[in-house]
Amino acid sequence: MASTNQASLKRVAILMEERFEDFLFQVPYQALKQAGAKVTIIGSRMNEEYHGKRGKVSCKPDDTATEVRASNFDGFVIPVGGIRANPFAVSLIKEAMAQDKAIATVGYGIQLLIETEQLQGKRVTGLQSIRKDIENAGADYIGGPVVVDGNLITARRPGDMPILTNSLLKYLQLEIKEETPADRRDHTFDWWKLAETWGGSSRRDIINALNTAIIGERYTLEAFKQYSYRTRDEELRHVLQEISTTKQHHVQSLETRLYNAFNERVTWQAVGSEVYAALHSWLQSSDELSILRRAIGDIQTGVIDTYHLGHQLTDPLTVAIFDEIEGDLSHYEQRLAELYHARYGDKLQPPLPTTIAAVH
Repeated sequence: MASTNQASLKRVAILMEERFEDFLFQVPYQALKQAGAKVTIIGSRMNEEYHGKRGKVSCKPDDTATEVRASNFDGFVIPVGGIRANPFAVSLIKEAMAQDKAIATVGYGIQLLIETEQLQGKRVTGLQSIRKDIENAGADYIGGPVVVDGNLITARRPGDMPILTNSLLKYLQLEIKEETPADRRDHTFDWWKLAETWGGSSRRDIINALNTAIIGERYTLEAFKQYSYRTRDEELRHVLQEISTTKQHHVQSLETRLYNAFNERVTWQAVGSEVYAALHSWLQSSDELSILRRAIGDIQTGVIDTYHLGHQLTDPLTVAIFDEIEGDLSHYEQRLAELYHARYGDKLQPPLPTTIAAVH
């Protein structure tokens, strides 16, 4: 724990707006408080209460960007992008950049830095969806979980929060009870435990997410095997078999993480025989086009569901597995789309009849 004299010198502002991502606020807020820093929540308006998207956290501003100055603080955390519309917030962070204050951004928070026009030549990471915006602002987009460039610490999403927060605490020379690795890229450290002590996702949250992903991958693994048995198109069969092999790898990775990190075996309940019976019945009356389109739909569902699972956790190592799965599925979505256009051109097909929903 930081000494009282040291902690009294560490003042950190967290800039907030309505509909924030809960963990992006909660983790650094709790960590800074536990380390003894004085934390001030800065909003655009007084007498308002801001609510997290997931309903886990709410907070009220202590001050507004209109009232404070960068010199009042040693560091800033920016977990929201909406506050970029506030010119006082933009001026505050521009002033903070000029004074070399510690600045940690995550998610859309980097959009506030873009508004300051102070990113030229900075090495940063951020959400892939706004990579072009970041590069257009003159920054060098590195990617990856957390990038530290001098006083600027950037991250992408909830899964990066324990690493981002640990980097900020070390930059501010604030101590925490837990021993943390010197290298933020350490892939053996149990970052999830650190995040849990700071209000991040719990052990049970992570286990549930792993089980959900395993159920989805196991079910669709069986489905893709059946698709490959049914199709007569050799190239399509080859791709479907390749997807099955990749999904088997996904299941193994997820189960290994579940056991190695949490000493648990998968607790999923097998999909009922009636579900598989319905799948077999559907396949018996389906043509090549229907199989291809259903395969594309299953892959698309997997991409979306895996993305959402990854954004619910503050466990970098589990999220990295979800990233791999999402990347693989996106690759196969493109492969199947190319086959679709090669076989059937650009003719718009009618929607498939309602069938069994994927269980991702």
